[in-house]
Amino acid sequence: MASEHKDFSNSLDSLIRESRGEEESRWEGTMKDYMSLVHENPRIAQTAPARIYDMIMQKGSEPVPEHQKLPHYEDMVRYHFFSEEIFGIEEVLHDLVRFFRAGANRTETGKRILILVGPVSSGKSTIATLLRRGLEQYETPLYTIKDCPVHEEPLHLIPRSQRPQFEELLGVKIEGDLCPVCKHRLTTDEHYYDHDGNFKWEDAPVERIQFSERGRVGIGTFQPSDPKNQDISELIGHVDLGQITRFGEGHPYGYKFDGELQIANRGLIEYIEILKCDIKFHYVLITVAQEQLIKAPGFPQMYIDTVILSHTNETEFEKFKTNNENEALHDRMYPIYVPYNLRMRDESAIYRKLIDRSEFAGKVHIAPLTLEMAALFGVLTRLVETPNCPDILKKAKYYNGEAIMEKEKDPLDPRKLWLEGKEKGEGMTGISPRFVMNALNIALGSAEAGEGCVNPVDVIRALNHQFEHHIGFSDEERARYQSLLMAEKGSVLSEFRDRARKEVNKAFLHAYEDQAQALFENYMRNATAYCMKRKLVDPVTHEETEPDERLMRSIEETIGISEGAKSEFRQGLFVFKSDAMDREEEFDFKSYAPLQEAIEKKLVADLKNVVSLTLVDKSRRDPETLERKNDALQKLREKGYCPVCAQALMDFVGEMLRKEE
Repeated sequence: MASEHKDFSNSLDSLIRESRGEEESRWEGTMKDYMSLVHENPRIAQTAPARIYDMIMQKGSEPVPEHQKLPHYEDMVRYHFFSEEIFGIEEVLHDLVRFFRAGANRTETGKRILILVGPVSSGKSTIATLLRRGLEQYETPLYTIKDCPVHEEPLHLIPRSQRPQFEELLGVKIEGDLCPVCKHRLTTDEHYYDHDGNFKWEDAPVERIQFSERGRVGIGTFQPSDPKNQDISELIGHVDLGQITRFGEGHPYGYKFDGELQIANRGLIEYIEILKCDIKFHYVLITVAQEQLIKAPGFPQMYIDTVILSHTNETEFEKFKTNNENEALHDRMYPIYVPYNLRMRDESAIYRKLIDRSEFAGKVHIAPLTLEMAALFGVLTRLVETPNCPDILKKAKYYNGEAIMEKEKDPLDPRKLWLEGKEKGEGMTGISPRFVMNALNIALGSAEAGEGCVNPVDVIRALNHQFEHHIGFSDEERARYQSLLMAEKGSVLSEFRDRARKEVNKAFLHAYEDQAQALFENYMRNATAYCMKRKLVDPVTHEETEPDERLMRSIEETIGISEGAKSEFRQGLFVFKSDAMDREEEFDFKSYAPLQEAIEKKLVADLKNVVSLTLVDKSRRDPETLERKNDALQKLREKGYCPVCAQALMDFVGEMLRKEE
């Protein structure tokens, strides 16, 4: 025990020392010292939009595949700053970074009120949270005039008449004026004047500070409340009655500069649900956005350098747009639409992230396909039918990048689908990730209290039950969503049935991929000979033989290739193979989706009786049947299934087969 206590004490002391070492170093100096720092690193004197842009770009980026780029997004990349928290909305994030890039270059665009528009739980608040947190962790130091109530840029001390020379010397642009408090305090202090009465602004004290939301430094948050009780002072500060009697009306010391806009100077203000606020609160934003000034009645104007980030839902935004009385604000807003995610793989990544941060992580096993099926449900509810792809289940697979037979037979341009969907507001309605997570958490809780494993069937049931605990769906919406979840065809349940059957069939196939590849190579050898109009040489007898028509048709018929269409299918496959070889890509049984599907169905058809005999009749206990079943269970465990969910999958498929018989 004494040894354990000593180890604990040593570890504790080590962590304490490390935490001290990580604290931001304190720095104080004069304005002249500060200008030397700016000369060495001009980034410390950036404007607020430039600071946020730099903060994002410092984390780096990676390319996005060309086929995912829509028109006007040819330069799109994936930004690492967002990549661990936000998934599947690269276009939105690219628009966001474009806005900050414009602001960093001191354009008028950077002075707009940035408003994120989208449904609940689409990621608007997460974006704001990441930006606030990023500022708190931003490595480029921030300096201010000591004791300034709005922690302003020290370069404001430089007289306007002398700024061109200093801008050239320091390599930075200088904008803005001293806040009323600093102007009064420094210009009335005799310490900062020489014998000739000249103001020695270069001796003004400067200190290093740190962005802090809790400390109300550079990060502000404004949230609307009851319009009858909310006061504009929450944004622009208020008269200090205790000091105004002492200093008189209009004196800088008679005003408390603690409004959220002043707090957010040099950084960011998040304006939560901006359109729920009384319209009079927006008028002050007009001058802040356009002129970067706060005009408090009876007091000097104050320069503010901040990014105004707001968010709202689409319904309120559309009402706001149609009201002509809001034209002045319309002109000063920069909307970015934030739809729900439309890719299953990205949607499931959201669920995985949230689960990994919960107490369920490590306690409950999540069966393969579970999060994928939950994600499929969320995505299906958000998609709209388009003429090129009326089947939204197939559309979800297209968006997810999955191989679909029709994709090769009648190629569709995924970008065209994206554009059609975007025009129809795809992703702006549907089930939110929060709804799905509520169901997942209920299923995980039941699993923790039970066998410690959750599978797709558990989640489908939990999703269906979740409708009883959600407010806001109309009867029509609820019926549509439940149909997408559990209908016999075109639903999450029907898709899971197909996936489950394939999983079990593959588990019963010994060396599945080897068999599939061998069958693929045999087919390709015969199909190539057929297309080239030549014979094959028998490897044993060395006699020339015709291509094996029986073999080829037995595979092609499994996917509905008619006798009249067989030549076209084989020629198309031959061309596809040639293109792949020209691109120096590997060509195997997974390369061409229609043929892969045909081979899988052929192998499964040959195995159907074995699977049925093993799973349908539970009374069969002979050694051969038990061995086949145990081998299949072992194959499933090798693919990530635990004993509980592997058996549950077997039972699910067995019940399907019994109903079919």
